[in-house]
Amino acid sequence: MWDWKSLQHFQSRFMKQIKLLAIFAILILPSSISYKQPFHYYSYKEMEEFLNEMEEEYPEIMKFYSIGKTYGGREIYVVKISDNVSIDENEAEVLFMGAHHGNEKLGYQFLLYFIKSMCENYSKNESVAYLINNAEIFVVPMVNPDGVENNTRKNVEPNNCIGENIFPILKGVNLNRNYDAGWNEWRPWYFLSTTSTPYGDLILYFLDFPPEYRGEKPFSERETKAIKNFVESRNITIAIDFHTGAGKIIFYPFGYTDKKKPKDLEKFISIAENISSINGYDYAEAGEGVIGMAIDWLYEKHGIYALIIELTRNVAPRDAEEVREIIQLNLPVMHYIINRAIEEKGRI
Repeated sequence: MWDWKSLQHFQSRFMKQIKLLAIFAILILPSSISYKQPFHYYSYKEMEEFLNEMEEEYPEIMKFYSIGKTYGGREIYVVKISDNVSIDENEAEVLFMGAHHGNEKLGYQFLLYFIKSMCENYSKNESVAYLINNAEIFVVPMVNPDGVENNTRKNVEPNNCIGENIFPILKGVNLNRNYDAGWNEWRPWYFLSTTSTPYGDLILYFLDFPPEYRGEKPFSERETKAIKNFVESRNITIAIDFHTGAGKIIFYPFGYTDKKKPKDLEKFISIAENISSINGYDYAEAGEGVIGMAIDWLYEKHGIYALIIELTRNVAPRDAEEVREIIQLNLPVMHYIINRAIEEKGRI
């Protein structure tokens, strides 16, 4: 059993190791790693410029607007792609989200490429035209724009944690732990990884230890409130939340418990299997122990078939060729998801 003294000792040693690793990275990594073709991820400002350009060029099928504002004063934008884009039609609705975790940059970059691909091919490709004519496609490229700009997993709103002005890791809330799904499922430990330590084969954290801090209450954060209000104003059928860092894998609910399964488990497996047949990724239940996830809330509270797609192991790949391959591999997945939503809408 862990007593409080042992825990304090472990956390003290862990923080020392983190500092040493940071110093090592600063001194060694820039001179020892080189990338043949470094990929450029858009900044928040570049995303705004891109969206403005796309709306100016394709006003009949694409528009974007703000659904909220962050602590840092940045707008949280949603993009709508559909024929008759200014009208809410009785069509299937899909939602794609990226950058719940601001350092996971490939998710939003992929979604920006998807937006461009759909708009450019509307008049050239019958399959793309069919999807846009029969669905309302919503994209939130950056759920966490403050995190993107600061390259942090969490948002940057102060959480009154002692030392947060000294150690950035202490600041902010993990937005994908702030949704009202299993949020109160308190556990004394959170299993972060299987990295070996002097204390065993697991790194142990309190559930609310800063890297995974869930916030003071569900939807305490401006960003998750914005998503909540938007979702509750729509009638979404399928939602995909893009992440990186956990490998190439598809997750479906639930993440906060393994004691119950989705009542639509067969449908989730069907969707995951079809995605897997396109991109070759593995698929699995999100697994017990991850509270407050968007996909769990979307399904449990609203009946939306919501899944996570982890695009790659690297949080933000720098090799341009690798990024290109991941994007090309997953664009057909987007077409499948929209078409599946249209089919589901037709069954109602």
